Amino acid sequence: MVGSTSCSTPTSGQALPDSQAGATARPGTTSGSRPTSDRPSADSPLKDVDPCTLLDSAGQAKLGINVKGEPHDIVNSRGCRWRMRGTSDTYVFDVGILERLSIDQVPNNVQVEKLPNIGQHQAVRAKNVAGARNCIISMGVGGKSRVDTNVVAGSDIEKACELVMELARLVEPELP
Repeated sequence: MVGSTSCSTPTSGQALPDSQAGATARPGTTSGSRPTSDRPSADSPLKDVDPCTLLDSAGQAKLGINVKGEPHDIVNSRGCRWRMRGTSDTYVFDVGILERLSIDQVPNNVQVEKLPNIGQHQAVRAKNVAGARNCIISMGVGGKSRVDTNVVAGSDIEKACELVMELARLVEPELP
């Protein structure tokens, strides 16, 4: 079980739009279109939700984020990304809407742990200790959808998990 954590001091650094981070588009996508599997599902409670609106300006300030989030769609999610470069580490905050995948469908190639509900939503946490060393909290919305919050905090997986819990708690009240 995960205890309550919060960030007592904002993270320093400057968030950069994804366009400055050297991101590449997914294969098979073109500007202004999505693969059919990524299009909003007509029966999803998240179909009309913009992921960049799930973290308001007060929440951004609590996390030390000082720029607008940029749309950042990956694989099966419509997402928003805030990237902050500090003096020694880069912090990446992501919010992703997965309309066709539930929290029971989190990939099992990472350490998945069931959490107590966050607000009114069931939650699981996944740590990826290889590569990017990110920490993800997935919250179920309806029975067939979820919202993922994801943080990379340089190479510090524990800092990433602390920040992602705060991010999830800030996003959750905005979920249907």
